Amino acid sequence: MGSSRQKKSNERFEILKIVFAFIIITVLWIVFTDYMLFVIFKNEETITRIQTIKGLFFIVVMAWLLYLFMQRNNFKRNQIEEMLRDSESRYRRIIKLSPEPITIHSDGILIYANDAALKVVGASRIEDVIGKPFFDFLHPDYHELATERIQTIMPTEERSECIEQKIIRMDGEIIDVETSCICIDEYLGKPVIQNVMRDITERKRTEEMIRKSEKLSVVGQLAAGVAHEIRNPLTSLKGFLQLLNSKNLGYKNYFEIMQAEIERINFIVNEFMIVSNPQAVRSLEEKNLESILRNIVMLLGAQANLMNVQMITEYDCGIPLIKCDENQMKQVFINILKNALEAMDDGGVILIQVKNVQPNEILIRFIDQGIGIPEEQLPKLGEPFHSTKETGTGLGLMVTNKIIEGHRGSMSITSKVNQGTTVEIILPVE
Repeated sequence: MGSSRQKKSNERFEILKIVFAFIIITVLWIVFTDYMLFVIFKNEETITRIQTIKGLFFIVVMAWLLYLFMQRNNFKRNQIEEMLRDSESRYRRIIKLSPEPITIHSDGILIYANDAALKVVGASRIEDVIGKPFFDFLHPDYHELATERIQTIMPTEERSECIEQKIIRMDGEIIDVETSCICIDEYLGKPVIQNVMRDITERKRTEEMIRKSEKLSVVGQLAAGVAHEIRNPLTSLKGFLQLLNSKNLGYKNYFEIMQAEIERINFIVNEFMIVSNPQAVRSLEEKNLESILRNIVMLLGAQANLMNVQMITEYDCGIPLIKCDENQMKQVFINILKNALEAMDDGGVILIQVKNVQPNEILIRFIDQGIGIPEEQLPKLGEPFHSTKETGTGLGLMVTNKIIEGHRGSMSITSKVNQGTTVEIILPVE
């Protein structure tokens, strides 16, 4: 805005200089020529005629000088306008081809976006974004902050500090960006806000992967130590408990409860050992996925019937064999199905689908009708000791994730509260 005020001030100063020069020249001409007339001529009629001629001459000369000045001024103005047009053309090209995503908005409406910005928001044409409110692409959590930043930079030409925000792509995907903005003066005749973005989604994912990796490393070391220290006294407790139970001392119910709790401790210790073992996948053999799932469904069928849950399986034709550790894959499917059963207190249906999604990939999908998982807890699933169940350890999904990763696969979870949860596993086919 300062440059606009300076420009207008310079224009006014140029006009004042011309007016002042005209006044000075006019006064000097009148005073000097009148004095010379009265000195040289004594006849009033002659003086009057000469003054008329002098006035006409003055008008012609000043008109000619004014014409020359305007011609010179127009030439300069044309030169400046041509330079400005050329400069603006180069500036627009630089902005358009800049690798940094850049948008310009006025009064909250987008009026420009370069190629990189279109790519970030998922638009194929500039017409897809021009004329739309800037806040349509900004996550609602950041609307208030963005408004405050705009109000702060409008009176100045200072660039705002870079901050992290989330934007909503045209396909609905939410991505992380780093943004800074500045107020540009006189763009198309009015002040506007130029916003420079940088997509940091991959960086955030990498940081999250490093954080989880470090966390898993610490948990693995802790798990190995804890499992070793627990297993030795646990073996003794289990042996003596079996010995006491065989004596028929009349405390059979108590012994059974203690035995069940020791088995639960042993199960947790075994999960600790899997977490601590960096080579989780011990042997890979070609196995029939349908056969493995069929056995798991039969194994959990009794528990499902008691809970009024029906398990339905759907298989595509020609599902190929996959290389896997059968016992570990069974553990993965048991963990997922037990979680689904425990979430369906009112009964319902669990749908198990196996599909060919790529020439070299298989999709295994588990869809339940349970209570669902709150959206804010979904990113934390699979982290050590985080569980949505009161009696959960948080290790089941972590072990499941570790096994799937060991098989070079991937797992994703989507859920809606009171509607159910969907778990999708993708495994490679070799």
